[in-house]
Amino acid sequence: MSSLFIQDTFDTARLTAYYRALETERPGGLFKDEYARQLAGERGAEVMHSLPRGEQEKWSLVVRTHVYDEIIQRIIEQEEIDTVVNLAAGLDTRPYRLSLPPSLRWIEVDHSDVIAYKEAQLEGKESHCALERIALDITDHQARKTFLQRVNQDAKRALILTEGLLIYLYPEQVVALAKDIQECEHLGWWLTEYVSPFALKRDDAYWNTFVADSVKTRFAPEGGLAFFQRFGWQSEEFHGPLQEILRLRLPIKINWFMRVLLFLGGKKPDPAAGGFVLLKRTVEESTVDVPSQEPEKEDVK
Repeated sequence: MSSLFIQDTFDTARLTAYYRALETERPGGLFKDEYARQLAGERGAEVMHSLPRGEQEKWSLVVRTHVYDEIIQRIIEQEEIDTVVNLAAGLDTRPYRLSLPPSLRWIEVDHSDVIAYKEAQLEGKESHCALERIALDITDHQARKTFLQRVNQDAKRALILTEGLLIYLYPEQVVALAKDIQECEHLGWWLTEYVSPFALKRDDAYWNTFVADSVKTRFAPEGGLAFFQRFGWQSEEFHGPLQEILRLRLPIKINWFMRVLLFLGGKKPDPAAGGFVLLKRTVEESTVDVPSQEPEKEDVK
């Protein structure tokens, strides 16, 4: 038996679902995901209990989930979004738990084993919108590009989600993905998150020591938002995790490191420190070099 706590991307999907289940069951929880525990299964609980900081790790996921929920529902209504594409969707259940227009087209993309498992677990359950699932390795550049172009042909105003994905990709893969999305003119909005180079170094000493290579963290854009601006994306909303923890009044014991960051950063989030960002397409993009070859890499949720 491997000594690694997290074996593959499917483990991260189950772990994420288990954290959503814990928040669902917490009195006063920020959201309700009635299928989370079922989807997480025994493996989700096993992975969580194996982690050095176990349940403490859930709060970053809880904050991210809630912030995404708020932005997704608002942007769909305000911008009349007709298509949502969730790349590396994992075991996310937003089409079942959010209040969404029945006419909305929601496309989930992930590996075939994740898709098959999810469809079996949710068989007979009704989504609140028109839900589709596509089995696709999003690190397969040509397959991904073909898929996005097909979506672009059918959509009028689309939102792309890459929740819990970019950090696990190599920088050159993120570059290629950003270019592919930008080339599709109807993919006008992109909701994602990123961490700082400093946070990535901390992961090297913690997270990356007990996970398989396919789920090691790799991406932290130098310059923060400037990275996305190079590819024709501008920030419409930015949310700092620490500021969101305070806003949501979560029952978290803030350690000395987080207190220092809050003291230095104040109430206004610092994009250089990383966070959740809603990006909007701009008219033009800067010229950048995109590597012709990408190392093989699994997508993660």
